[in-house]
Amino acid sequence: MITHDKVDIVSIGGGMTASIIAAFTLPGTSMRMVSLEQGDARWTYPDFQHNHDSLKHSNRYALMQDLSRVSWTWRPDSNSAALPMRQYGSFNPGSGVGGSMVHWTALTWRFMPTDFRYRTHHEDRYGADRIPEEMTVRDWPVSYEDMEQYYDALEWDIGVSGQAGNLGGRILPGGNPFEGPRQRPYPNPPLAQSSFGEKFWGATEKLDLHPFPTPAGILSRGWTDPFGNTRAGCLYCGFCTRYGCEVGAKSSPLTTWLPVALDTGRYEVRTRSVVLGIETDSDGMATGLRYINEDGEEHFQPADVVIASAYTLENIRNLLLSRSDAHPDGVGNDRGMVGTNYTYQLLQQPATGLWEGQRFNFYMGNGCTIPQIFDYNGDNFDHSGLNFIGGGRMYPSAGQREPVGTAQTIAGPFTERRWGSEWKRTLATHWDSIGGVGIEGESPAYRGNFCDLDPRFTDHWGRPLLRITFDWRDNERNNYRFLANRAEEIIREMGPDRMQVDKELAPYRYDVYQSTHATGGVTMGRDPGESVTNSYGQVWDTPNVFVTGAALFPQNAGANPTGTVGALAYRTAEAIRNRYFEAPRRLLE
Repeated sequence: MITHDKVDIVSIGGGMTASIIAAFTLPGTSMRMVSLEQGDARWTYPDFQHNHDSLKHSNRYALMQDLSRVSWTWRPDSNSAALPMRQYGSFNPGSGVGGSMVHWTALTWRFMPTDFRYRTHHEDRYGADRIPEEMTVRDWPVSYEDMEQYYDALEWDIGVSGQAGNLGGRILPGGNPFEGPRQRPYPNPPLAQSSFGEKFWGATEKLDLHPFPTPAGILSRGWTDPFGNTRAGCLYCGFCTRYGCEVGAKSSPLTTWLPVALDTGRYEVRTRSVVLGIETDSDGMATGLRYINEDGEEHFQPADVVIASAYTLENIRNLLLSRSDAHPDGVGNDRGMVGTNYTYQLLQQPATGLWEGQRFNFYMGNGCTIPQIFDYNGDNFDHSGLNFIGGGRMYPSAGQREPVGTAQTIAGPFTERRWGSEWKRTLATHWDSIGGVGIEGESPAYRGNFCDLDPRFTDHWGRPLLRITFDWRDNERNNYRFLANRAEEIIREMGPDRMQVDKELAPYRYDVYQSTHATGGVTMGRDPGESVTNSYGQVWDTPNVFVTGAALFPQNAGANPTGTVGALAYRTAEAIRNRYFEAPRRLLE
């Protein structure tokens, strides 16, 4: 095994949160950091200059992990057999420098204040008996007020485009009236709205709802960020989710934090390096990362601090695989908490309409060029007479519709079968005339939804795959049914010639894409008896290991997680730089 010179910090992965840690801990210090990235290097230029290839990116997943080497298994419950994901379905984890944020859609949400005090809020308003016995939701160890300054910094660093709805407690017209108070407006105005989005906006206003533009990590105009990076505005080209941005308008580590970190000369991203585990000493403290390079050689990178900054599922697995005499069940797992509170995202399209002869130009834009409503998200509506807690954001069909990726699904609601002459005619005539109303709902945590190591299936290097045990419960089915009825009301007001509404939530399917919002499993908390880390992502039983990313979430809210992932990473980076190294290996308070 080849041993490298010791550095101050080493991270698993070279994506969003690793680059944030590097950008905020290295400048102005003498510290050194190495990120071990399993994928290749890729940059806006030249890698994304000619990437309008939907077969390569949307169907063959060019920017994703290689499932022939690493995958995950799934089962709906602990009494069922688990099988591996052999082709991409439920989620699309990224691979390569910059991570999944390179190919994200760029919705940049703040979670609402009640999302952070989830259990307390619901028990205070509705009584403890409203939370099902199996549901293990809890309060976060941070409040919205704690997080606001980090949300603000993130939004201004990446140049978020949007319309503020709550500026210092003052509700502003045209923004989200349900958001928590913010200290500043967004740095850039909203992106242009799609024609179908305008139809949704008009319908929801008629229903006395509150539409507002999507907050987007995509520049609506040219912008120079606080670091000095200058970027162009969005082209509305329609090649966005699952693609890198050809002009750098979509924010990512490549546009924002990596240039800052690399300019120090003390940050290295070591590509094609697959981490095998976190090594620990006899006291149980981390000593560094063991990994394999592209030539199959085993290496060891010593460090004072280890950052587990991979995708949620790999963060969970890496901790479980890092077994030693000091941690026989894995790092962070001395109390058996790693893998618990695994959650996802209830992302569906209950209502679909067809507008005969209308063209909406769905090939343009993406999920940020549409309006949203939060009227039915979280506890923004009274649940007193309802049989569920939680809710979800609601939105119209977005852009970036591609013939190769959508031919099998778009016409389906309006034909008896997805083949044959009728289906072909419907697809040819109405491909750009069909749209819907979607929901992105909460995913509460349950005792029976968890992750562990699979006893049967292994990866390319002989290590156990992560096994996911997950399915929806009655709370989500009832939430979906309620939101589906609201989606029907909205789409009816939008005036389609034909419409279809699916009123019942089908069982979770591993083989159908929904979102890449896998969350939980390495949860943060105030007590080591109920969580893996403290509020900074610092592992209770191994204090020189920090975890970043959505694996920290106690449960998932009704909004994309990336904004909160970034804000948490800002907070952790600040604590590591300003406090941790003053008293190494001690828990931060």
